[in-house]
Parts: sequence; C-alpha cells; structure tokens
Amino acid sequence: MASPANNPQQPPYRTHAALSAAKQFISANPEGLKLLFWPLNADTTAALETSGLAVMAAGPKHPNPDPDPDVLAPYWDAAARAWHPVSQLPISEPKVSEIEVQMRDVSGWERDWEERHWECQLEDNRLAEYVGQGKGVCHGCGVSEVEGGGYVTVHDYVSTVHPWLMGLRGDILGALGTSTDNDDPLPAETELMVSCRLLDKLRMEKREDWIRNARKQPSPGFSLRELMEQNGVAHLGPFGGFPSGFLQQGPIRK
Repeated sequence: MASPANNPQQPPYRTHAALSAAKQFISANPEGLKLLFWPLNADTTAALETSGLAVMAAGPKHPNPDPDPDVLAPYWDAAARAWHPVSQLPISEPKVSEIEVQMRDVSGWERDWEERHWECQLEDNRLAEYVGQGKGVCHGCGVSEVEGGGYVTVHDYVSTVHPWLMGLRGDILGALGTSTDNDDPLPAETELMVSCRLLDKLRMEKREDWIRNARKQPSPGFSLRELMEQNGVAHLGPFGGFPSGFLQQGPIRK
C-alpha cells in the first residue's frame, strides 16, 4: 500500500512538475477549468471581477452533458459578492500543490518565425525587414496554492494566470499572426479565448473557433460525405472509421 507521502491523491500534494517527472497522468478537472469561458480581448480587464470570465453550464441538471458556451454564469457574482463555486475546486486530477504555466503560442513564436523565414538567412539584404520579429519568448507563470487547502484551486490558477496573460496579449497577437503565415500581428480587436486543454501549456483560439470546438462542431466547409466521395469511399469501416489504407492515399485533390 502506498504511503500518504507517495499517494498523489492524499496530502501533502506534489507539484505538477514532480508528478510529470514520475510519469503520473494529470488531467484537468472536468468540473473545474474545463467549464471556464475565458475571454482575452482588447477591452478585457486584468481584474477578474470585470474580466468577463464565466462558467459554462453542464452536467445532469443541464440538457447538454458537455459544457455549453451559450449558457453562462458569471465567475464573479456581483449581487452576492461571491465567486462561483467552481472557483474552489482543484484544477486537476490528481491535485497539485504547484504548477508552472506556459503560453504555447508565445513560447513557440521564435521557432515558428524562423521556420517560416528560413530563406532570409540566405539573403542578407532582406534580414533588416525581419529584425525583432518572433522574439516574444515566454518564461512561464508559476502558480502555488494560496488558499490553505494544500492544492491549487481554480481561483488560485485564474487569479494568477489571467493578469499574466493580459500582459502578454500583444505577444500573443504577434505569435498568432506568425502561425498564420502573416508577418503582422493579428488585429488588436481580435477576440481571443483561452484554451485549457493542457493545464501547463495554454493555447489561444479565436473566439469563433473556440466556441465551435466547445460545441464539437466541424470546421466551416468540412463535409464528411464530400471527403468520402472525393476518395471513392462508399461506406465507413465496421467501427465507424475510414477503411484500412484510406489515410495513406495521399492528399485530397478536387
């Protein structure tokens, strides 16, 4: 039997880094961060009370078992002067006492820029056009438990990470511009949403893409029937997948 010190489900809780080093699987609490509707727009404030942060409806009392971006409750209830109950839940399963968070779009910006402009290294006369691009390297944001419960709660996490992300918004727009093969940052008015699929490596998505993913809708223009017809597939495989070898047929051509 594992001793309390070695059991990740019992206090004292280990750090996210220690559990990862021990190959312990860590998932976001499905009743916590995954329910957050977390905007990061030009008019978003760093203060959580006025940031627009909200909690999506989900669960047995809601018709849709998945988080519903169309039914929101404010994270800060101004009338009751209280945070949403989700705020006190642990961010992860198992619980962690500390986590360092990276913004993946920004931490990979320099690499993305270099990959898209490798040819500039061969043309010295063009380098001046790109000096200073893709240098938004992010060193991470540390979150430790501060509520006395021994583990990082949703509120510990968002109250630390949200203002940090707001300070990075300019770099985020630049990184997303580079990732879409554009040397200019996305427009300042671009509406962004925080994606919490990975607790320690956050991503940004445009609001319309984030909402479509939350609703589990396909990308615009995607048609499974058209994809099958283009590749001469009449029926799906016995378990609902494509027939063997379908994905090795090469690129789709119209």
